[in-house]
Amino acid sequence: MATLAEMSERLLKRFKGVPNITLEDTTDWTEDALLSHGYSVADNVPSNVSNYLLLYAQSQGAHQIAIATAHYFTYSDGEEQVDKSMISEQYRKLAADLRNQYEQTKASSGSSFKVMRRIDRP
Repeated sequence: MATLAEMSERLLKRFKGVPNITLEDTTDWTEDALLSHGYSVADNVPSNVSNYLLLYAQSQGAHQIAIATAHYFTYSDGEEQVDKSMISEQYRKLAADLRNQYEQTKASSGSSFKVMRRIDRP
């Protein structure tokens, strides 16, 4: 079982190398993930569900960073050149990859039903 605070801390650890990401940001993303999946922010979430909720929150976080960095630019002055224009695109790609992982994890955590082929019929 995981609480909002525990999940936010785990999410903050996943974003530890990203500048300007705070516990407040990860708490907002985690709250959004909980509410989007029918949980209250006060609920204790089962361990098997918390993993894909964190993937969902991580994907949302990468989207938020992509939006925040969309205004980055390219600058050149003689020999000096700074190019930050692709940062937003990289975060969008990361968000898409995380969303795919989320979809796969969510699909594999549910129940499935398979009908075996009959041996007596070709």
